[in-house]
Amino acid sequence: MNGMTVYAFAGSVLSIDGSFLFIFFSIILLIFILNRTLFKPINQILDERERLGAGRMAEARQMLVQYEERLAGYEDQIRAARAEAYQHLETQRKQSLVARQEMVVQMRAETSEQVQAARREIEKQVAGAKQNLESEARAMAATISSRLLNRPVSSGGN
Repeated sequence: MNGMTVYAFAGSVLSIDGSFLFIFFSIILLIFILNRTLFKPINQILDERERLGAGRMAEARQMLVQYEERLAGYEDQIRAARAEAYQHLETQRKQSLVARQEMVVQMRAETSEQVQAARREIEKQVAGAKQNLESEARAMAATISSRLLNRPVSSGGN
């Protein structure tokens, strides 16, 4: 009986009846309904998310390229402005050197004129001092001669 009951039990479990077909068509219907109502919208949302993510990545790459281009442009402008500033400073330095050189030349000329004027003044003073010394020397010589000779001596001639 043991062998028979197992076979009878297995036969009742494995037998295909109307409930199997109902379950089979229910599962197929549920798969169809779930595909239309749940899986398809979820897949559309995931596809949209993926598309937007890829779009955002492309947009981010484009923004990065634009940033790098702008940065390169700003660096070029800074280099140009720096070069212009250096050129302006160099021009001012050259102008300052020229002005300094002109001032040195002018000061040398003025100093030379002052030295020449001072030399002329000294020469005049030397000539006046010579005349004074000569006249004083003659006067002294006359005084000394008159005291030595005990007579008056003229200071006008030799």
